[in-house]
Amino acid sequence: QVASEMQTMTNARSMKPYQCRASALALVLLSIRSDHAESFGRHCIQSPLHTPQNHMRRTPITSSSTTSTALSAAKKKSAEPKETEMEIRDRILAEIDSGMRQYPSWISEYGEPQDEFLLDDDDDGAIDASTLGQWDEKDLQDKFDYEWNPDEGDQDPNNLDPAYEYAAPFQLDEEGIEVGYNPIFGRSNPIDGRAILNPPDSYVIDKKTRDDRLVPKEFPDGDIEIKANEDVIALRKSLKIIETHTDPFLKMEVPNHMAKWHGYPEQLSFPKQDYMNNRFTKPEDRTDFDKLGPARARQLAVQLARARNNEWLPEGTSEAYHASKTAIYKEKGVLTGSTLPGKADPEVVAKIQPALDVLGDVVELLSIEADTVFRFKYHGLIKNKRGMSAWAGVLIRNCDVDCTGVVFETGFRKRDPAYDGGSHWYGPY
Repeated sequence: QVASEMQTMTNARSMKPYQCRASALALVLLSIRSDHAESFGRHCIQSPLHTPQNHMRRTPITSSSTTSTALSAAKKKSAEPKETEMEIRDRILAEIDSGMRQYPSWISEYGEPQDEFLLDDDDDGAIDASTLGQWDEKDLQDKFDYEWNPDEGDQDPNNLDPAYEYAAPFQLDEEGIEVGYNPIFGRSNPIDGRAILNPPDSYVIDKKTRDDRLVPKEFPDGDIEIKANEDVIALRKSLKIIETHTDPFLKMEVPNHMAKWHGYPEQLSFPKQDYMNNRFTKPEDRTDFDKLGPARARQLAVQLARARNNEWLPEGTSEAYHASKTAIYKEKGVLTGSTLPGKADPEVVAKIQPALDVLGDVVELLSIEADTVFRFKYHGLIKNKRGMSAWAGVLIRNCDVDCTGVVFETGFRKRDPAYDGGSHWYGPY
């Protein structure tokens, strides 16, 4: 019966569409046995009439136990862990090693994978990792040639080797002027006191290191050219000619052999200075904080700071300093150049009062010298000082007062830090 049903399905595929539908319906009706007649109404039968023609097949009526078994099997398959990329790679490599899998034809364009891991044993300059030794923290204590600290007793690597002769520090031209000297940029000649005049020969031909078995002979034994050649070499070395080449970037002659310059020592900290160095405290009166403990030193420093009369600035020092600055004016009897007030005729001051009202707080009258020279203390900008003094002279003359000169005194102020980029902490201004 099963064979006949399979033959019927095969014939149905070659039938026309309406014939296929009729044959399929008959096939379903014939496949239902009598013992399943009672369950026909309560079991869902999937008819092949509603399936594509190329997937047409008989769908048997399954029981609830068979359906639950299939669902449990599907859940168990989904619960299994998926294969990771590393496992996929290992599986593929194992199949390649066993011969189950072959390389594709296009992989020959990229070469053999094994060739990438092969080492070139013929390379004499290759580094063998086994001969490098073991790295440890002591390697961090090593220094490069340019790392040297003279405070720790390190020798200067820039010192010249006495085994060689060096050129003069400065090369002079025919007129006695230093070669490459520029009054703006200074020296620029690459040939200086570190250029070597007698550079060492190659170790292949140097007498100290040469091996006659490896170096071919220039002349046969007993040839008279040997002595002549040695004389020529000695003569050339005695000339002490500096071997040079043209630098492609500088476009000038640069010596071939020079003593290497490692630079100046790196400044890791500021130079040590005596923190007691000041101009106010006498050496015998200074406080030695080094002999005190940390707690006592801090306590004493706070006491001196709060007293506003500490040893950095004893009482009366500031007054004496400013008095010394103005003592020269009292000794010479001259007020010009200072902001010290002088004598002024009240009547003249009353006449020029309109001019003073116009100038306002920018100026302050100090004195009237020789009845026609007016001294003012100027508080404006330094860049406007000359223009303001000329304008003040015009205003005074407009008051019917004879004026032969106006002097604006600014003391030690010579700049305007707030306006010209200067600093308030460095003077004088």
